[in-house]
Amino acid sequence: MRKSIPILLATISIFSLSGCAGQINQTMQSWMGHHYSELIGSWGPPQQVFDDGRSGRILIWTQVRSYTSPGTSTTQTYGQATAYDDYIWGSATSHTTYTPPQTYGYTAYRMFYIDKDGLIYNWTWRGL
Repeated sequence: MRKSIPILLATISIFSLSGCAGQINQTMQSWMGHHYSELIGSWGPPQQVFDDGRSGRILIWTQVRSYTSPGTSTTQTYGQATAYDDYIWGSATSHTTYTPPQTYGYTAYRMFYIDKDGLIYNWTWRGL
C-alpha cells in the first residue's frame, strides 16, 4: 500500500501539470491570426521585441515566478535496555535533522511571432 501512494501522487501531478499546459496552449492558440495590436491591448506591452528573420517580429512577455518547498524534519531515535532481575536500565538518544523551506525562482516566457502585416502566425511558451 505504501509503494502505491508515491505512484498515485506522481500520476496526479502529471495530469494537473498537463492540464495547465493545455490551458496555456489554448490561450496562445486563440491569438492566431489576430493583429498584434489586439494582443498588446490585452496583455500590455511586451518586455522584448526581436526580428523574426522574415520581415516580422517576435514579441516576448516574461514573468518571474517562484515557489517554496515545505520544510521537513526527520527524527532518528536509538535506544538500548538491559533487564536484570526485576529492574530495567536503559538509555535513548534522538537526533532530529531539519531542512528549512527552500524558495526557487524561474522565468515564464510567452512568445508570439508577427508577420510583416502585423498578424500573429506562430507562438511558443516556456515555464508554467
